Amino acid sequence: MTQKPIQKQNIGNAGEYYVASILSARNFVATLTLGRAEKYDILALAPSGKLFKLSVKTKLLSNVMDFTLSVKDEVGLAKDFYYVFVRLNEYKTEPDYWIIPSKIVCKLIKEAHKKWTTTLGKNDRPHGKSNIRILPIELRGAQNIYYPKAWTKQVKKYYKNLKQLL
Repeated sequence: MTQKPIQKQNIGNAGEYYVASILSARNFVATLTLGRAEKYDILALAPSGKLFKLSVKTKLLSNVMDFTLSVKDEVGLAKDFYYVFVRLNEYKTEPDYWIIPSKIVCKLIKEAHKKWTTTLGKNDRPHGKSNIRILPIELRGAQNIYYPKAWTKQVKKYYKNLKQLL
């Protein structure tokens, strides 16, 4: 019997539940919005009483180094809003995750996309319009011209870093 591929919605749900379980295990009160909040997947109350809003982006595969966002993610940065990028590693090893403040993500993808639109693509043709934005965890190839050179090093400080939410 062949197994059907995991549905995209279930991969997203798995990431959200994983993050909620990590937070709960560290004495946060974590509530999944279950699609009822436009931008937020989890509302989390820290043990300190501070409230955080989290948007969770999840990938199943262990070799994925980019996370997909949209033009909507260029705006809406807030001091209490964070993105959590989860790589489930096909459930073969412990998932990886990065907790990055929205002020970093929004600015980074906006600037990178602006640079992308001013460079030529395949066959030296201008890039077309796109609502897709990419956040790399590790820079590869042409991404080096769109993102700051120090990004791969900088992103390491966000790896499994719950301290910033305490």
